[in-house]
Amino acid sequence: LLLCVGQTAHGYQDVELVPGQYYSASESQHAHKMIQRYMRYSTAATSFVDTSTGWTACGQACVSPDVHDVMLNLTWHVDAPLSDGLIAVHHRSQEIVVSWAGTHRYRALVADMSVFPQPYIPGASTHVHGGFLDAVRGVIDLVQHHVEHLMSDYPDYMVIFTGHSKGGAEAALGALDLVRRVDGLRDRVRVWTFGQPRVGNEQFAALYNQQLGARTYRVTSYADPVVAMPPRFLFDYCHHNTEVWLMNREGDIYVGRNNTGCNEDPHASSSVDFYDRSIQWHKDYLGLPPLDHATAMFS
Repeated sequence: LLLCVGQTAHGYQDVELVPGQYYSASESQHAHKMIQRYMRYSTAATSFVDTSTGWTACGQACVSPDVHDVMLNLTWHVDAPLSDGLIAVHHRSQEIVVSWAGTHRYRALVADMSVFPQPYIPGASTHVHGGFLDAVRGVIDLVQHHVEHLMSDYPDYMVIFTGHSKGGAEAALGALDLVRRVDGLRDRVRVWTFGQPRVGNEQFAALYNQQLGARTYRVTSYADPVVAMPPRFLFDYCHHNTEVWLMNREGDIYVGRNNTGCNEDPHASSSVDFYDRSIQWHKDYLGLPPLDHATAMFS
């Protein structure tokens, strides 16, 4: 099989996908399991799971056998700038998971639409979506504090950043922030995002690719319109690596060729015309989030 499953020193079951390669659904079963597992964490964050109500409060997604024994370490719900998320520990898979919530409150739409870029690094040419950056920077010190303690408590565990939609953008930004702050994190981190919009300009994408491109699975569903936003002509927005395109509902996969500059692979999700896209694809990543998740959105 072209799909290779590796096991790191930390016991994490990695997925090695070769850019430019196609994989049938039958060849992609381990990748599917990983996608579904981290979509469950993304669903939990977007469903307002809280340490006071417990992990299983998000319904079907949280009672799945692969995540039913997750232990919540931290949840946050901040109104200004708007940010929600969680940190959890899963001993069976030896993972510390940082999950950022997607657009589930009306006020989150304001952050989504705050597309005017801000400097990611003061004085540099790396610019990112202002709404996403504000949401991350408002809680990143708290997240760092908990991640560092958990990394010390569980030195063999991988650290996973994940999120769907807006949460995916914030997961990528949060991971990059902490990799630049926390010693030893880069060797232990993976980033799994779903339906993630573009985050920053060409210079930011280059910085991200240098630091985390080879450790990131930016999963896109066939005709998801959110992954085409903000449009590339607006403030030079670009995607970072590495795209994992779900080509159909069966789960055939194409792995985007790692781009330089703003050269997104024309054979991946960018091959779908914008007018052929549907928001239903944004709501379907191998069947997740589940139907009962809809009641939590925009609460």
